[in-house]
Amino acid sequence: MSQEPLHLLLNIGNTHVQIAADEPDGPRLLDVCDTADARALGTIPFLARLTMPWHATAVSVVPALQHALQQTFPHLRFLSHKDFSSLDFSRVDTSTLGMDRIANAAAAFDFAKGAAVVIDFGTCIHTVIVDATGCFLGGAILPGRMLLRKSLATYTAQLPLLPLRDEVPPPCGPNTLEAIAAGVDLGVVGAVRELLAQTRRVLGESCRVFPAGGDAPFFLKALPELQPGPDLLTLRGVAVVAHAP
Repeated sequence: MSQEPLHLLLNIGNTHVQIAADEPDGPRLLDVCDTADARALGTIPFLARLTMPWHATAVSVVPALQHALQQTFPHLRFLSHKDFSSLDFSRVDTSTLGMDRIANAAAAFDFAKGAAVVIDFGTCIHTVIVDATGCFLGGAILPGRMLLRKSLATYTAQLPLLPLRDEVPPPCGPNTLEAIAAGVDLGVVGAVRELLAQTRRVLGESCRVFPAGGDAPFFLKALPELQPGPDLLTLRGVAVVAHAP
């Protein structure tokens, strides 16, 4: 008796690669690896180790790794914006859109059944905005907390690199490290709050907001008006296409 192939969902980001099983209740995370390690190897170790039949649907923002994987795994399907039929891209330049942002938009629109904003807190903080008809309106991109820290440490002579912290800092830092925490973390919280306020003026106050990304817990603490979103949002967007007839 032939074995039923395992259906996988992949999200290949700048920092990590997520591999999940596509299951009826949503993606189930199976493995995460560093993108830099996968690029150096030219493959994803989890996929290379699989002995059972499998096929996969993926989004990628790392062209070099995508090309290497396409040579090794011809049954690995990489999505383009044309695969996301639930969204209207007529108002944006799709040649500059990251596939993770498109997948996030598809997942949010599928969940909200109407206007939605995804704000992804990662290396960069970026929003994707979809109106009530499914029209992709674009979004905003700004540096994340660690990127801001690194820029201060790199482009000044004496400011040190401050590790990320979970706590929301007070506004009056009594020393250099605490002043960096206050300036960077409270500053970016203010930027996010303003972005969401301006976006709601475009979409209306009833739009759903979906936080995502590895740094989302900090912002959920700093911005009580934010509510946790579904986990593995990008992979859920990949699943929207994988399940389409």
